[in-house]
Amino acid sequence: MFEALSERLAAALKKISSRGVLRAEEVDAGLREVRLALLEADVNFKVVKGFVERVRGRLAGREISPGLTAPQTVVKAVSDELVELLGGNSEGLRYASQPPTVLMLVGLQGSGKTTTAVKLALLARRDGHRPLVAALDYRRPAGVEQLRVLAEREGVAFHTSEASVQHIARAAVAEARRLGCDVVILDTAGRLHVDAELMEELERLKSAVEVAETLLVADSMTGQEAVRVGEAFGQGVGVDGVVLTKLDGDARGGAALSFRVATGERIRFAGTGEKPSDLEAFHAERMASRILGMGDVLTLIEKAERAVDKDRAAEVERHLRAGQLSFDDFLAQIRQLRGMGSLEGLLEMVPGGGALKGQLAGADTEKEVRKMEAIILSMTPRERAHPGLIDGARKRRIARGSGVQPADVNRLLKAREAMQKLAKQFGAVNRKGKLAGLIRIHGQGGAGW
Repeated sequence: MFEALSERLAAALKKISSRGVLRAEEVDAGLREVRLALLEADVNFKVVKGFVERVRGRLAGREISPGLTAPQTVVKAVSDELVELLGGNSEGLRYASQPPTVLMLVGLQGSGKTTTAVKLALLARRDGHRPLVAALDYRRPAGVEQLRVLAEREGVAFHTSEASVQHIARAAVAEARRLGCDVVILDTAGRLHVDAELMEELERLKSAVEVAETLLVADSMTGQEAVRVGEAFGQGVGVDGVVLTKLDGDARGGAALSFRVATGERIRFAGTGEKPSDLEAFHAERMASRILGMGDVLTLIEKAERAVDKDRAAEVERHLRAGQLSFDDFLAQIRQLRGMGSLEGLLEMVPGGGALKGQLAGADTEKEVRKMEAIILSMTPRERAHPGLIDGARKRRIARGSGVQPADVNRLLKAREAMQKLAKQFGAVNRKGKLAGLIRIHGQGGAGW
């Protein structure tokens, strides 16, 4: 989402080349570019004005920090203010001392409430809880069915009925107690716009059950409209935090940067894709790092820890080091990578990954991954264990079985060989500790997919 803003900010900060003390004229010129970049990203005008003034106050006549260049000193000031603007770090879900914990999701139609309900249920399950999701929008059968299907797919308890929202909510809490579930997530009705009837319904619901938290689900793609929706729900029913969805989209990012200051409401979680795992606790420092193009390695590590089977990964590493990487190993790696989310989303978390993401624009990376998987599954167990057996005739058979061309099979074989060769070279570097060896590896082109 923040690619355009990141590029504009990087270009603005590169223009600063002061030595010793930051010159006011250079700071002003750089901040003018920052101001334009934020406005083009659809950040609220008042928010931008206050942000630029605070950064200027941090930098006025300031000496360049020891060990940093002038642009780096400015980046530090901009980063610190971005963290303030975004509103600090999320503390995750708050659980009631007496279960069940009831979470109420509110928001407009199309904001992503239903998928967010299941994502939050999986988050609660990772925290060691047993969740139940309840569909309260009985007037929209398609929404009820969507929640039921998603819940069943993920093994999450589900409840609904055709009654008033108060009755459904009370029945959901009773069902949770019967099933031994200690978290109840209420997927409330949405509207195309905020109205008095919706607010009255939500107030009746809050009086029917003891709600621990009310979370507003807002669509980041709607820009400043999301901020106005946040203000309306905050005033009408009161919210304890915001789940900002579709942060993996192509919108400019203004909602994320405006929400805290414009509404006083804190962004607690960020939806970054359609997969059930694509929900992150919102960390202001990490998001500021992404916006400034410096990646988000901590979130990447957390995703990897959740997705990767450590025993299987250790086995693959042993095979790599021994030069015995099988296609069963290769398939395991592909599936674990897919479990971490989209490739584009992962690249956003890698320092400098924005440039690589640009190179992938228009490429259907998910389709290519599925193609690799189909090729491997078209091999016999013996071929997967011993890729050296795959000759021309076997390549043609595998290609027919997976619906691809023999050239695609060749590319996959070369990709495996390149991965194995690279692993051996890294192993040599680790043993010898020679930086030159690492530089040689970095400079070599692999036979990529």
